[in-house]
Amino acid sequence: MNHGSAILKAARQPDGRIRAWQYSQAPLQWLGGPGFGDPPVYYLRNPNGGLLGGDQHQIQIALGTGSAVEIRTQGATRLHPGGIEQQIQVDLAPASQLIWIAHPTIPGAGADFRQQVQIHLAPSARLAYAEIWTAGRLAMGERWQFQRLQTRLQVWITDCPVTPAAPPQPPKHLLLQEQMDLRFPHLQVSSPSILGSYTCWGSLYLLGDWPTPDWPTDAEHWLVQSPHPVCKGWVLRQVGQCAEAIWQNFQRLGSLKIGWA
Repeated sequence: MNHGSAILKAARQPDGRIRAWQYSQAPLQWLGGPGFGDPPVYYLRNPNGGLLGGDQHQIQIALGTGSAVEIRTQGATRLHPGGIEQQIQVDLAPASQLIWIAHPTIPGAGADFRQQVQIHLAPSARLAYAEIWTAGRLAMGERWQFQRLQTRLQVWITDCPVTPAAPPQPPKHLLLQEQMDLRFPHLQVSSPSILGSYTCWGSLYLLGDWPTPDWPTDAEHWLVQSPHPVCKGWVLRQVGQCAEAIWQNFQRLGSLKIGWA
């Protein structure tokens, strides 16, 4: 059993430079830093080649006011057989910006994956976060053989300003909540009303002051705009047969580094 941990904190200094503090516990590792790009780029690595049965991982990211970080992965993440748990906590202060568009997650036969994602962001923060999934190791003919794939995402807005269109709000309130819970045998998933013949799917969350996404609306693509009067944003969806293609589309939109300075 591995209790992996990855913590990353960043703050903008008076001279404009971003100072970061990081900690990791095997098997999770951080690579990169301010010298790897502008904004700083960090790679979140797992030398095990994926998440193993019994793994319990915690990932925490906190960006201070005006700071910016991009998180990358080096390739797809495979979920091995057995129970796996992962907790992700993201806190974004005013005017902070985070890009985190991970490569696809591939649940193998017998994988039982449970994930909780909690995101707290100020209305002036900007976030590009993506989740991409496959039905299994498609190249090996392994489809819908995982035991369970459960993930829950909650996005909370903090310190919302008072405007005529937005009366006083509590210290934080829920902007977005989504949950997926797929269990073997996956009969409903393969029905035409859910995914049909598609074996890959993903969501890109562009929250904050992003330009209107250049995104098609057809049988494989759709999008929803945030109705919140203060916190702008978009949720983009795509299904298909190639997870890498979905990742490339999300990367194209989420890597627009507008207004970093």
